[in-house]
Order: sequence, then structure tokens, then C-alpha cells
Amino acid sequence: MGKNILDLMLRFVLGGLAVALCYILLILIPWKSVAGIFAAFPAVMVSALIITGMEKGSKEATNIAYGAVAGNIGGLVCVMTVLLGLALWQNVTLAISIGLIAWFVASAVSFSIYTAVTKEHTP
Repeated sequence: MGKNILDLMLRFVLGGLAVALCYILLILIPWKSVAGIFAAFPAVMVSALIITGMEKGSKEATNIAYGAVAGNIGGLVCVMTVLLGLALWQNVTLAISIGLIAWFVASAVSFSIYTAVTKEHTP
């Protein structure tokens, strides 16, 4: 139980620190589009990979990394969908709602493709 709490605390501190630093950058950098790149920093993923790699090995950490890739592909699709939705409908709620649906679908499809490809190449 103590190890699980330590693991959780480490993830919380690393993730919170990264979010706080990204927020500071958002305030300090005058180019908000560039600052948004820092806001997307995958700090939680990095801490999850470190801890998983230490506890369960590289193979399990690799699986988490592939899932993160699928999620980031979904994130790209989400942002593009929201931008397009805002341009077409000028409705923030609708654009974000459709963007989140697009994120889920794109992430699931990306991960399905990864799963299918790795099953074909596994001896």
C-alpha cells in the first residue's frame, strides 16, 4: 500500500509541476499560439513511462507509449475539428463537443491500427 501511495504522489507532483510550469509559460510568452504548444506537454505520460518502466519493464512502458501516441493523434484531430467547427458554426460548445467525439474516435482508430500491425509482426 505504501508503494502505491508513493507512486501516486510522485505522479501528482511531476504532473502538477509540469502543468504549473506550462501555465507560467502561457503567461510569460506573448505569442499565445506558441505558448499553447507548451500547454500540451505530456508530463503525465512521461512520469507514467518512468514509473512503469522502473516497476514493470520496457515492454509495458512501450505499450503505454503507443497508447499515448494514439491519444496524441486523437488530440491533433480534436484541435483541428474544434478549429474547423469554430470557423463554420461560431459555437464554442458545439465545436468542443464534436472535437471531443473526434478525439475519441481518432484515438480508438489509431490504437486499433497499432494493435493490428503489432499482431501481424509478433512472432
